[in-house]
Amino acid sequence: MLASVLTWIVASTALTALARYGERLEAVVSIIAVVLLLLIMNWFFHDVYWTGWMASFHTQKHRLVQQNAGQFIGLLLLGFSSIYREGFETVIFLQALVLDASTSTVLSGVAIGLTATIIVGWLVFGLQARLPHKKMLIATGILISIVLVMMVGNTTRVLQVVGWLPIHPIRWLVLPHWTGLWLGLYATWEGISLQVASGSFVIGSYFLAEHLHKRKRLQAITRQATVTP
Repeated sequence: MLASVLTWIVASTALTALARYGERLEAVVSIIAVVLLLLIMNWFFHDVYWTGWMASFHTQKHRLVQQNAGQFIGLLLLGFSSIYREGFETVIFLQALVLDASTSTVLSGVAIGLTATIIVGWLVFGLQARLPHKKMLIATGILISIVLVMMVGNTTRVLQVVGWLPIHPIRWLVLPHWTGLWLGLYATWEGISLQVASGSFVIGSYFLAEHLHKRKRLQAITRQATVTP
């Protein structure tokens, strides 16, 4: 956590030093944030990632435990990397939001999210409450998807402003100001097309994960029926 905070300070200092590049800097950081979100959404639905990541973690842990030399340092680095990886991704994503808004606004949102996380943790581990985890996971996925579509629209807009993407306005479509502010939705073919593409990616990733899960379950049932006399 401390390393993540230090990364935030370093990233914030670096972006401040590069502030003279203005919207070009915002465009680059926003592209990185969108790529991270796409990866997160892909991982979010596919349990292969979760099981693969945890299997790799436990394999490294068992190998380190069996070694006498450097066991403490190895386990320390393994634990550090597993947490800092998430912290680094979070810092990059939040810095992209800071460029679009203000630091106080972003940190206020972080405080609200952290408070909600602490409350959920207290209910689960403190009170042993049985919460609808699957529904909460689905709600989280929907929120992340909305953020992804919004960021794709805003990033497209910035890329068009700096001249890295062409602008083809949709003449017959008139959108109110709030759609751009809250949804990153602007009346250009590039922006709406990329938002539709990102939304399709999320939906396609979900149905692909469901298909793979059903096929894996069917294979498990088939193997069990074959072994059972």
